[in-house]
Amino acid sequence: MYELPIRRLRIYDKAKVVSHFNNLDTDTLRSRFGAPVSPEFIERYLAELFDTAALVFGAFPDSQLRGMAELHVVPESQNYVAEAAFTVEPAWQDLGVGDALLSRIITAARNRGIREVHMLCLATNQKMRRLAMKHKADLNLITGQVEATLAAPWPTPFSLAEEISGEYHAIARAILSWPQDRERDAG
Repeated sequence: MYELPIRRLRIYDKAKVVSHFNNLDTDTLRSRFGAPVSPEFIERYLAELFDTAALVFGAFPDSQLRGMAELHVVPESQNYVAEAAFTVEPAWQDLGVGDALLSRIITAARNRGIREVHMLCLATNQKMRRLAMKHKADLNLITGQVEATLAAPWPTPFSLAEEISGEYHAIARAILSWPQDRERDAG
């Protein structure tokens, strides 16, 4: 797959995030949160998303937010541990969006000195299990769920440059597509 534009999301991207979550079906939401969730739950979750210290990244394969990844540092963890969570719109699943987001999350974690990234998914979520295995995660089954643990290598000048370059390219693509986005939103 081509290089997928992924950039960090900020509070000013909230409308894009809400639109993305509106495009998720009930199965995708259940996979993301591990249980069925109500529209009120999603509304509260999105209201607080940018109030946390999480790093939030978005994938823009067609200049629209189609996938999202979150990296939450576990407070007071002695081993510099973080948790990751993902959503990819159904029409964009199995096209490399989740893989690109996980790669970006691993780079962001490593550049911040995080040594382990944990992901939790339902035991029936074969897509996330395959994605975790592709990135050489250790998988452990715990009561209907699978916990994937990824070891993040130490940061290097190359990993720092990779993150900066990815952010720069995604922002440049967003700027170049901005007039078309404004026309599409107005029409």
